[in-house]
Amino acid sequence: MTQTLQLFTSTIKMLIRDKTAFLMALIFPIVFVLAFAVFDVSFSAEGALPGVDYFEYVLPALLAIGLMNFAMVGTATSVARYRELKILKRIVVTPLPPQRFIFGQVGARLALAAVQTALIMIVGLLVGGTLGSAWPLLFVISTLGNLIFLSLGLAIAGRVGSVDAANNMAGLATTPLMFLSGSFFPIDSMPGWLQPIADLLPLTPLIDSMRAIALQDAGITDIGSELALIGAWIVVGLGLARATFRFSGQ
Repeated sequence: MTQTLQLFTSTIKMLIRDKTAFLMALIFPIVFVLAFAVFDVSFSAEGALPGVDYFEYVLPALLAIGLMNFAMVGTATSVARYRELKILKRIVVTPLPPQRFIFGQVGARLALAAVQTALIMIVGLLVGGTLGSAWPLLFVISTLGNLIFLSLGLAIAGRVGSVDAANNMAGLATTPLMFLSGSFFPIDSMPGWLQPIADLLPLTPLIDSMRAIALQDAGITDIGSELALIGAWIVVGLGLARATFRFSGQ
């Protein structure tokens, strides 16, 4: 436990010291929030959620997108950097169990992701958004979503040997998710053949559940189907990470 806590604190320090990546993780989603608030488009969300304007509709999605990028892209590139620097190989020959290194990484990123989520929520509220009376539940959902994208980030890092490759592969995965998961417009407006695929993407249940909590005051029992799909993706992500991730080799 002491080793895990030490790894947790040291990982947080390392992430914060990487000022470019850290500031991008915090500032990029906030810039998105401000852009949608200031340049609010004329699109109305009435067809999907009556009485909801577009900024209110998109704010929960920006929360989900922010944590996806921080967890998936950040994890993939950081772990790939450790691989490039031969840190992962060195861990194998130390008395430290390798899995504790993973626990430290996951714990640190979950903690920083909670800070990111809080900042986006505060900025969103200040510029006119709404998060509903059940807003604390958003932190629970964001933690579950982080587990999906952290594990997918580890899976990517397990298949590449460089930071550039990890960044490119993670970006290639997150970009279509951002646009096909109902982030900026309802999935019902997509072509009929694409809708079943979009419904099963890992970001979709995260956005749907956050949107239900923020805009419809949904409780934990009201988002059972979304939680089931999130749980399934956690299992899939952990399975992929377990199958691909190696501390030595590629």
